Amino acid sequence: MYKIKWSFSNGLYATWGAIVSFTQDIQGAMLGLIVCIGIDTLTGFIAAPYRGQVRKSAKLKAVVGKIITYSTAIISLHILETLLFPDYGNGLFQLAKCACSLFGGLEIYSTLENLYDITGLKAFKILTQFTLKKVEEKTGIELPKGK
Repeated sequence: MYKIKWSFSNGLYATWGAIVSFTQDIQGAMLGLIVCIGIDTLTGFIAAPYRGQVRKSAKLKAVVGKIITYSTAIISLHILETLLFPDYGNGLFQLAKCACSLFGGLEIYSTLENLYDITGLKAFKILTQFTLKKVEEKTGIELPKGK
């Protein structure tokens, strides 16, 4: 008989493995979202001095909170789809993928704002406005205007 010696790291890996296996069909969308958050964070870090802001570690800590919040919302919606609507979970609702798309769109919008602040190129301003318009069209939600 084998004895499993549990530690915090073993529990963390087991929990992570359970989450990853449960969310396998939305894994690509979540990975894409994390990449978008990373790019937005990097461009925001670079753009801070152009805006006259100070780079703060507190803002970098907020990124972890954003990833946890977004992931919690996406996983909760995925649970809603699979457990409460098992007949529709694979095709009709796709709430988790819609949330990933919305969060990703907002991160891309923020990245384009950052790139405009860094470069001052009009193309990034136009892309920012276009992205904002498309996100509002697809979601039906009017977003607050940036700079």
